[in-house]
Amino acid sequence: MLDQRRFRLAFWAIVGIAGLWRVLYVLVSKDSDPLVGDQIYYSAQASTIANGGWFADPFVPGTYAADHAPLTSLSLAPVSWPETDPVMLQRLLTAVYGTAVVAGIGVLARWLFGRRVALIATAIAALYANLWMNDALIMSETLAAGGVVAILFVAYVYDERRRYSVALVFGIVIGVAGLARAELLLLGPMLALPMMLFSRTDRAIGRTQRIAHLATAGAAALLVVSPWVIRNQIRFEEPTTISTQDGLLLLGTNCEPAYEGSGRGFWFLSCLELVDTPPGADQSERSAAYREYALDYLADNADQLPGVVAARLGRGLSLWQTDAMTFLNVGEGRERWASQIGLWQFWLLTPLAAFGLWRWPSRQPRWPLVVTGSLALIMIIAFYGIPRFRIPAEIGIVLCAAVAIDQLWRRATRKID
Repeated sequence: MLDQRRFRLAFWAIVGIAGLWRVLYVLVSKDSDPLVGDQIYYSAQASTIANGGWFADPFVPGTYAADHAPLTSLSLAPVSWPETDPVMLQRLLTAVYGTAVVAGIGVLARWLFGRRVALIATAIAALYANLWMNDALIMSETLAAGGVVAILFVAYVYDERRRYSVALVFGIVIGVAGLARAELLLLGPMLALPMMLFSRTDRAIGRTQRIAHLATAGAAALLVVSPWVIRNQIRFEEPTTISTQDGLLLLGTNCEPAYEGSGRGFWFLSCLELVDTPPGADQSERSAAYREYALDYLADNADQLPGVVAARLGRGLSLWQTDAMTFLNVGEGRERWASQIGLWQFWLLTPLAAFGLWRWPSRQPRWPLVVTGSLALIMIIAFYGIPRFRIPAEIGIVLCAAVAIDQLWRRATRKID
């Protein structure tokens, strides 16, 4: 029997190892690694904020930017000091955030399953390349993973203690997570709404109270995101909520290279050249033009959509063109060897996770993990196939794989006895 003291020592030892590995990975593998892809924006925006420019466009002086949700750049600003080269410090801080995600997964597993499963889940999270790869990049995936962990934890706390205060925190956490990755706001209607409106019989509360809890959570989430949304509505010509990136995202995945040939199911920046935008157009106006072209292309080529969606799922779930995807990951700063380790681990953990989800020893429901996994599938289907879109599902994979390992260990030891 694992007592509380031994559990805490083991837990913090694993978290410490996770942090040490992430820091070493940054120092050794990223020492001279150039910024590529979205990292360029996040790093530059963090420096702009630290220099007092808030969310001014770091590349076009005198204009405003909302290329991405704001939380990642904001969270890196404290180490993006003026007149310094902050890239290594930004990477190290992201590694710290990634270590906190590992600890959060362990705490969530402890709440759901107990001490032994918590240690197994923490160890898997510490070693899982599809988590630690992102923790060395100046991108939003690490904070998105933390957002999913926080949302799940508060959801399960609410399942046990249906109180206004927990409903309030539920909404705040969803709002904050949405400022890291906009799609996490979908966990409001997908997770919070059914959790609050449909109580389990042993924790039933009245309909009026359920609706009041939902209203509290919704108002809290809205309050968190509204300053950013209001700022965008004021700053840009076209309606803008969380970011101006939606048009470019849709254009790059709804154009000929993404629908035909070896690139089917992926995203192409080169499709940007297909759309002419007026001189002096701001980000929102360019995004609107990209979005219009993308939706027109989608409508004109709807007959190809089933094959394109299948290709997106194949890429995103690491079932098709896996060598190509490890190569394409290099374009976002992930080494091929690290992507290959992540691929093998994903193949190993996914069947274990399916078994763990089936066995599910907790008294609390398993469907919230199904919901977060479904969100990952929605993102892949709606946009394009890439393993980093699986982040909402990876948390559930780690938790359920830990359950499976614990269950299999119990069976093996019983047979030996």
